Amino acid sequence: MLFHSTGTREHARGLLCKPAALCLALAACVTVTQAQAQAAHHSAHTTVANPSSWTDANDNVGQFPQGHIDLLRWEKKNHPALPVANPKEALAGEPLSLDQALRQALQSQPRWLVRAGMSATDKAQLNTSRQAQVLQVKRAWTEAVAAHQSIHFNRQILEAAEAGTELAERMARTGNWSRARQMQEELLLWDARTQVQSAELKALQTQLTLWQKVGGQSDLAKLPELPDLPALDLQPLATLEAQALAAHWEWPVAQADARRQLQGQTASSLALVRQALAQHTSTGLAAATLPANLPWNHAAENALQTQADADAMQRQIRADVRIAHAVYLSARAQAEQSQNEVQRLHTALQQESLLRYNGMLQSTWDLLASARQRILSEDAAHQAKRQAWLAWHDLQAVLSGLPYSGGMNTASGTSATTAPAQGH
Repeated sequence: MLFHSTGTREHARGLLCKPAALCLALAACVTVTQAQAQAAHHSAHTTVANPSSWTDANDNVGQFPQGHIDLLRWEKKNHPALPVANPKEALAGEPLSLDQALRQALQSQPRWLVRAGMSATDKAQLNTSRQAQVLQVKRAWTEAVAAHQSIHFNRQILEAAEAGTELAERMARTGNWSRARQMQEELLLWDARTQVQSAELKALQTQLTLWQKVGGQSDLAKLPELPDLPALDLQPLATLEAQALAAHWEWPVAQADARRQLQGQTASSLALVRQALAQHTSTGLAAATLPANLPWNHAAENALQTQADADAMQRQIRADVRIAHAVYLSARAQAEQSQNEVQRLHTALQQESLLRYNGMLQSTWDLLASARQRILSEDAAHQAKRQAWLAWHDLQAVLSGLPYSGGMNTASGTSATTAPAQGH
């Protein structure tokens, strides 16, 4: 049974958007049941009501324009929960941005300084090592920020589970529910608590990993929310490949070495090696054995092998750019689609749930299940955004001359569902 005063319907709008407010409305069902029981008990002992008592009752009811919602608020106000101190929040300062984390990680290590007399190759190697450190900090910061935000979603689910458990306990106490039905809500509560504990542990692990990378006091610093993805810049793949090749320190060296060796060989020597390769590899994949009477130029062989190695390195770099670029575009599309779809569906679901609730076609338990499903979907969209940021960092690393080492762990933004509890 649902209590449908004007204030309750207005509060139901906030129910769909603010999970923390669920516990202010859920006791309406039980309160009505308790009121009915009290009324029956009163009618059994009193035949004629005192008019003044009805006047006093109306005056008291006027203090609570939103009915049972205000009663629950009064209960929370007059019996507040003890605050739980959080030492991390007390010691935290300004949120640690990604730029601050990078500066803090690099400024304390003199090995990243370019010293006088360093060759171009040494400078390129130093820059590659520096970019590898930058990638580690970027990934660690993104993981820590995402894990910190996931705690918020899991705590929202815990608040909904706590509200449901409280209502179930009242329903069982008034005799409207069985103990078995109450235990089902308690199981949801314990599962939500476990999820919060796991999320807090993951947040601590990622935050300590970030602290190991940047040093300082970052283990106690606040973390910001995951920012929006950078604006999409669709450059041609050929441009990106050229950028990665220019930033890769090994490929220019290998290419120059191959060109130098080839220039020292005659056309006939190189043709002889190519002819031998064509003749002795056309019959199968087995290793070829050269005839003993065949004149052979080992310098030409080394020159062609050096050129083949340089070509293979070039293909590897270009392939890394293409896969990193494809993974980023795919992850970005999934993040944007998940976010847009979640927003659209939640707007429609909010209107539908409000209509069904006002029409007494949807129970409090349906609202709880809808809230849990919405929070899970938002968390899935958040994880998709995290994956897009990691793919972006991997792409930037490849363009800076690093090999591609990322992966694609997709997260569906709409797969998380929770079966609604039935019954009013």
